[in-house]
Amino acid sequence: MELNYLLVKSKRRKKTISLQVRKDGSVVIQAPWHISRREIDHFFQRKKDWLHKKIGETEKHQKEAGTKKFSSGETFYYLGSPYPLIVDNTNNGAHPLTFTGHQFILYREHAHRAKELFTAWYVEEARQYIEGRVRHYSGIFKLYPGRVRIGSAKSRWGSCSSNNHLSFTWRLIQAPGPVIDYVVAHELSHIKEKNHSNRFWNLLERAVPDYGTHRLWLRKNGHILQI
Repeated sequence: MELNYLLVKSKRRKKTISLQVRKDGSVVIQAPWHISRREIDHFFQRKKDWLHKKIGETEKHQKEAGTKKFSSGETFYYLGSPYPLIVDNTNNGAHPLTFTGHQFILYREHAHRAKELFTAWYVEEARQYIEGRVRHYSGIFKLYPGRVRIGSAKSRWGSCSSNNHLSFTWRLIQAPGPVIDYVVAHELSHIKEKNHSNRFWNLLERAVPDYGTHRLWLRKNGHILQI
């Protein structure tokens, strides 16, 4: 595979050359204004093996996070565990989509609105679970939000507004419990510390000492939380 890059030069950047692989697989190099194209090309050539590996990982993630077909055998996550989907040809009057604790069952006559049904199920589960974790960590921090909202953001796991309202994406309910706890504690910490200063991280660490592990999990696995 032939690789090319987009070069962005900056007068503010003094020394370092940085390289980034975007989500679409394109490569961007940022360099100081005075660095020659020859030196940048040399830097690019030295990074080619790493780039091929990184782009391959990006393509793999995009494939894994591709549009679901909602067919039997597909995997859907709930609280960090994968569960298979069974599309059932019968209809016994039960809910269109059910979770047995071992698998999801979707009745075929409702398959045309499978994404809608899964989203509604995840939203309700997220609301109950996350609100409970917010109450738990509010007691630990002695910090209380104005309200808690479950939204549909695709790339932002949570947020804290200037008036201390918290928002979380329903997609979080697919992540392991400790990862959800990290996001909840993270946003609650912003009630007291509105930025990511050392005070913020120290506050978060007191409640979630291993927050770094969960933060890394989201960076590496966030793509699987899409449907």
